[in-house]
Amino acid sequence: MALFDQEASTYDNWCNTPLGSFVDKVEKEWIAKSAQPQVGEKAVDLGCGTGIFTIWLAKQGLDVTGIDLSSEMLAKAQEKAQREDLAIHWIQADMNRLPFDRETFDLVIGNIVLEFVENPEKVVAEALRVLKKDGRLVIGLINKESYWGRTYSQKGKDNPDSVFAHAHFYSEQTIVSWETRHFASLDYGLFVTPENFENENQALELEKKLSRTAAKNQAGFIVARWNK
Repeated sequence: MALFDQEASTYDNWCNTPLGSFVDKVEKEWIAKSAQPQVGEKAVDLGCGTGIFTIWLAKQGLDVTGIDLSSEMLAKAQEKAQREDLAIHWIQADMNRLPFDRETFDLVIGNIVLEFVENPEKVVAEALRVLKKDGRLVIGLINKESYWGRTYSQKGKDNPDSVFAHAHFYSEQTIVSWETRHFASLDYGLFVTPENFENENQALELEKKLSRTAAKNQAGFIVARWNK
């Protein structure tokens, strides 16, 4: 966890680059499509980090809680929320043991978080525990079989100090196997890579085209949904 504490001050820098901004837009588009957040719903963002998705949900009128183990990440998230005058609950906690009663939330989300836990299936089960009946659990993951998955995996091998040295990436077959009883759907996005990225507008148009024509295993981003 000290590793993520050390990343807090620079964690958002990626989203401020042209490529990072494009990736952020694509991920939010697919999370929104699957999660269908509604005004007034009670939601929790697992592994919220600096609050990128927590703040995004709060701006849509949801009552949001952000959960993370890293105190430095949470401090950064709280600073950002305060600057935008957003009322968000921030809790330092372990995703394996969420400090909530059963059936507390209408929506549970997590983005690029199960890659960094020891037992993702256990986290999915715990998330479903705190989800209300008819609620949705939506998780965004890096596709192991894609360009993005291979690139991040290599980064981890090349640099033992990188957060990706601690990451595990998964294929769609593994993701589906975590919780079959409540599993609902998979969506696929982020077909554009740094190699064919020129600028955000060009990339967004190319992404639309590739999402219709490219093979699913080329998608860098998989969004999994479970229904309670």
